[in-house]
Amino acid sequence: MTPLPLRRARAAADRLTRQIRIRSPEDIVLEDIAWMFGARVERGDLPGAHARLARIGDRAVIRVSTRVADPGAERFSIAHELGHLVLAHATPAAADAVCGPTPPGAVTHEAEANAFASELLMPEPLVRRSCEVSPVSLQVARDLAQDYQVSLLAAALRFVELTSERCALVLARKRRVEWVARSANFGPYIPTGMPLDQASVAIDFFTKGRLFAGCQPVPADSWFEEDDAGDVEIMEDTAVVPGADAVMALLWIPERAARRLERG
Repeated sequence: MTPLPLRRARAAADRLTRQIRIRSPEDIVLEDIAWMFGARVERGDLPGAHARLARIGDRAVIRVSTRVADPGAERFSIAHELGHLVLAHATPAAADAVCGPTPPGAVTHEAEANAFASELLMPEPLVRRSCEVSPVSLQVARDLAQDYQVSLLAAALRFVELTSERCALVLARKRRVEWVARSANFGPYIPTGMPLDQASVAIDFFTKGRLFAGCQPVPADSWFEEDDAGDVEIMEDTAVVPGADAVMALLWIPERAARRLERG
């Protein structure tokens, strides 16, 4: 279950999108929303961080680094800092807004601001229908990223949050699993720190410097530790995470594979 502080952060963003009557992605103008809360958005030099929130009396400034080249990453950074403002957090130190799941028991103000940003940039009432698709691939996330002007990583995380399919998003760095975000009904356990299996598609990024395009069938035991996963295939779709020396892998367990895994 999603921790209560994150649910509250998402609820705050949901109330805001309803208050200002967000009906389409074009309505999400972050500079205008920031102005509603007495903040202006400016761009400039900001060593060591993507964005920073500074309060000056009853006003505020969200400063975004000019080194942020990806428009989607810039929008997430602005929405993240806006989350700190709306949620009345103490002014945080300058830091990069990093997309990723929240580890159990580690809910921080940064995680709350991430949850707020995700809900504000991709409101559930607008995107949920797009997440109810089968078969599953990263194309859904690519479409969300384009429509809502967010990064592919942020869009893929949002898809996994909202879909009813059995999916997980894995981020791997240095040939190991760094984190895993799971949909509500994704059962298998994937431990962080696990080395990537040679039968996975994601390993190709580190061994060959490239990735196979499109969703590919892979042995379930290339990702899961279940003893009975050996002769079951799941689907894996991968993409490079720009500027992070990392790869994301979207894993999908089709219904037939799920039944076989459940039977053991």
